Amino acid sequence: MIDEQRPRELLAALLTAHDEASGSVQLAAKPPTALRVVVDGLDAVRLPLTDEDARRLKAAGRPARFGRGEQTLTDRRVRDTWEVPRESVHAEWAAPALAADLEVVREELGLPRGARVRAELHALLVYEPGQFFVPHQDSEKDDAMVATLVVTLPSQHSGGELVVHHLGEATTYRGFADRLALVAFYADCRHEVRPVTSGYRVTLTYNLLLDGDTARVPSDQATIDEVARALRAHTSTPAPQRYGPPHAPPGRLVVLLDHEYTERGLAASRLKGDDARRVALLRAAAGAAGFETVLALADVHEVRDALTEDGDDRWDDWDDDEDDEIPDDEIPDDDIADDGPLDQAAGELLDSEIQLTWWADGEGPGSGPISSDVTDDEVCTLTPSAWLRPYASEHTGYMGNYGNTVDRWYRRAALVAWPAELGFANRAEASPVWAVEELVALARAADPAVAADAARTLAPFWDATVTTCPRQAELLAGALSAAIAVDDPDVAEALLAPFPVESVGTRHAEGLAAVRERYGSSWFEGLVRAWAGESRPLQWRRSGPSREQWLGALPEVCDALTAAGPAGGAAARSLVETAWGLLAALVRPALARPTAAGRHRLEVLGLPLAAVVRVAGSLRRRDLLEEVRTFCREHGDPAGPWVLAVLRRAAPGAASAIDVFHPLAADQQARLAARLEQPIRRPDDWSMSLPEGCACELCGRLAAFLSEPGHVTLEWPLAKAGRQHVHGRIDGAELPVTHETRRRGSPYTLVLTKTPDLFEREARQRDQDAGDLALLRATWR
Repeated sequence: MIDEQRPRELLAALLTAHDEASGSVQLAAKPPTALRVVVDGLDAVRLPLTDEDARRLKAAGRPARFGRGEQTLTDRRVRDTWEVPRESVHAEWAAPALAADLEVVREELGLPRGARVRAELHALLVYEPGQFFVPHQDSEKDDAMVATLVVTLPSQHSGGELVVHHLGEATTYRGFADRLALVAFYADCRHEVRPVTSGYRVTLTYNLLLDGDTARVPSDQATIDEVARALRAHTSTPAPQRYGPPHAPPGRLVVLLDHEYTERGLAASRLKGDDARRVALLRAAAGAAGFETVLALADVHEVRDALTEDGDDRWDDWDDDEDDEIPDDEIPDDDIADDGPLDQAAGELLDSEIQLTWWADGEGPGSGPISSDVTDDEVCTLTPSAWLRPYASEHTGYMGNYGNTVDRWYRRAALVAWPAELGFANRAEASPVWAVEELVALARAADPAVAADAARTLAPFWDATVTTCPRQAELLAGALSAAIAVDDPDVAEALLAPFPVESVGTRHAEGLAAVRERYGSSWFEGLVRAWAGESRPLQWRRSGPSREQWLGALPEVCDALTAAGPAGGAAARSLVETAWGLLAALVRPALARPTAAGRHRLEVLGLPLAAVVRVAGSLRRRDLLEEVRTFCREHGDPAGPWVLAVLRRAAPGAASAIDVFHPLAADQQARLAARLEQPIRRPDDWSMSLPEGCACELCGRLAAFLSEPGHVTLEWPLAKAGRQHVHGRIDGAELPVTHETRRRGSPYTLVLTKTPDLFEREARQRDQDAGDLALLRATWR
């Protein structure tokens, strides 16, 4: 059978073959005598309720609240009902009425047979005509809470239907005029109370808690064996691709579950409905197959075609109700509402992404946040996400050649299973900080070679894991310890090379000194080159300082390295040399742009230059200081704003034991003095230069016009493409030249006019140069 079906398809069929649990259940109606309700300060409530009694209950209540994020709010647009304080409400059931019903709830909702469902009164609610509660989910107010019970007291009313949404279906429940109506549903089921149209709807709500033996033990050994065979087939069968050869077999299986769970509520003992049966079966099969399992939470992002009700891909009346969303955070005061009815107008699935964000791993890192992307080859979906309620949605209308799509985000639970021999690699991919700590523990408990072998299993994913890890600085600290523990230069390099240089901070000084001492200077210099490699785009990093920020903090890092001993000092010398190469690469584009934006960029990069020069001076790297000075001299006047930004911040005597800033100050003084000795532009000299760039015929004619001292205006018949090119060159260089198009004749005429701003700019620059020269002469004698 496995040969005839893909393993994941077979697994889905086996896991859903005996689905039987419901999301909600209506219990048999009860006579009014089954329940006695007393509210402090009032007589016993008579059942069925009269309108007069309902009004007395309303008078004892207050506007009901709901949770939105971390707030508890009163908003009648979301929840419009009256709530009698629960401490004032006393409800007594005639034995064994409620106990028997709770056993039916346990059976219908698919809760474990050995467990007991207990009801805890939560609220008494009064809905008068026009009142309602928008679609929402109940918060789980106790670790043992799994469901909600709503008891509608008998009364003459219309409207006020309770609608429970589960797996894409909506079930409507109504109260009775002469009997108690009881409805139970899982707490994560979205539900609503529609507006009451006449009379009063009065309900008691209960939290349903699960006690006792919550274990599920599947009894069908044949099915367990078949699931075990399918698990082994999944991780041993190459994954077929639409194009090209198959991929290597997946290293794990991720089975998405149906119900929602909080981080606190994610546990095998609190799984709901068919999730519990499926997970019990999977875990039993995993044990037979030699697999390990963990429970996880996943974020699912789907992109679909946007469709209207008639099935086409127009979206004229799409209603984005995201602003009304009320997140499902655990607020103890009451139910938690969020957005309106699910928008069904979505068509073909275009793209999807799944990421595991949290897990409960009893054998590895424990419960906590993780970050692990799930590939299409790994996932087994028993219920399509489209049947569930997204926690957020967004429509993108037509945007030229793309758009008119719906993005939806879902939170789902999952069971993750993998072969025991791949346990370390799978846990490491999800929790890399744990992985490097475990490598150190392995080396200490057994042998460095054992840790090195474990580290080699990280190779397929380690680069991507490190690059996207949000805790990069913490991960690098652990990786440095692990690199020493494995006692293998190749494995150590593989562990450390994927980190960007920006992740290196003062906390890593001792580790850097230790690895340099362990593996030598050439190994360490190669590692630093890898950290600064151009093949690692900066935008990949999810956290940490920018390159400019890291360069600015370089003195603190190198001071910490120097304090770590001779090996640390040697590491600092390698680091500052690499830092200078990175800074030179950052500054070259700005030096090539003689514009306001380019000058601003140079001023921003002044702090990194000051940091590099300070460190080079403190480490007595005269060769590097001379390289910096030569670089600045070769770039001439364009480098002036960069160097001046450094000299304005620095102070004589505060740099180092050797003179590091005076040579730069001397160069700038000479350059400024030379510029100021130049004669002031004559009033009839309109010449200017076009910065280097394009060498086309149009730019040649533009440059000739700009360089002519007495030529102020140029009328130039030019086609549209040529006009656009000339516009771009003028605007890009921020030249004091206007460009207008005279739209007569063919082609139109481009009119270029030099403006008096040419003289004003030079006057402002001359004043700036004079001020800078005076400052340098006063400060850097």
